[in-house]
Amino acid sequence: MHEDPGPYWDWAHYFDLLHRPLHATAGKNSGEVMILPDYDENVVPYTGCDDKNPSAPCPPHGGGSIMLRTEHRDDAPLVKDIGKHPTTGGTATMSVYDHSARAATGQKFAVADRQGDWTAIWYLGQKAWFHNPPKQRTAVGVHGLVAVAKPGATSVPVYGRAYPEPAAYPAGVPVQSLTPMQYTFAAGQAYAVVGSERGEYYYSNTYDRAGSTVVRGELKYYEIQFGHRVYFVKADDVDLKPVR
Repeated sequence: MHEDPGPYWDWAHYFDLLHRPLHATAGKNSGEVMILPDYDENVVPYTGCDDKNPSAPCPPHGGGSIMLRTEHRDDAPLVKDIGKHPTTGGTATMSVYDHSARAATGQKFAVADRQGDWTAIWYLGQKAWFHNPPKQRTAVGVHGLVAVAKPGATSVPVYGRAYPEPAAYPAGVPVQSLTPMQYTFAAGQAYAVVGSERGEYYYSNTYDRAGSTVVRGELKYYEIQFGHRVYFVKADDVDLKPVR
């Protein structure tokens, strides 16, 4: 649930400095998009910059994040995040510290729908809409892979950790429970795949590395862009599909 580096961090400039500029790799109607607003022009009315008056508007400033809404209109409610706001049913805010309903420059998402100047992505189990007009794009098309539920499955468990299977743990190392998150990845939805790995767990109960153990299993996971953060799904639970 980290809030740093925040919406004012200029990811596009950062990747330019790394000589890995962010850019489109597919057409405007691609089934996957990368968030890429014009930093200077993308002024979002956040609140919370003044500790003495948290509800006051922040000073106007460009930024690298965009807001996500439940419908394709500017006054629609923000999408919900039940993990970030469990006591309010997931209700998001415009606070500069609240990334519940935000997507950041460089993040990639599967497209769920398009209506006029608006694009919807799959985000935390829901359609999330953002304004993406042709004359001032806030996202560009990219090639990639998306994860979808296997045929016949109604939903897919989503995990915050990619732990190994129980049989991989040696004697003396406690088996870590693999508990799904509270979110739902339903059939019919798709999520951008950003990596894959086998289950792994580092065990140490002291600062002395001589007594530590790295447990590596055979259970394979895909890392997906599920919301503002990345999560994991088991490879056995999903199919991968290329998008262009």
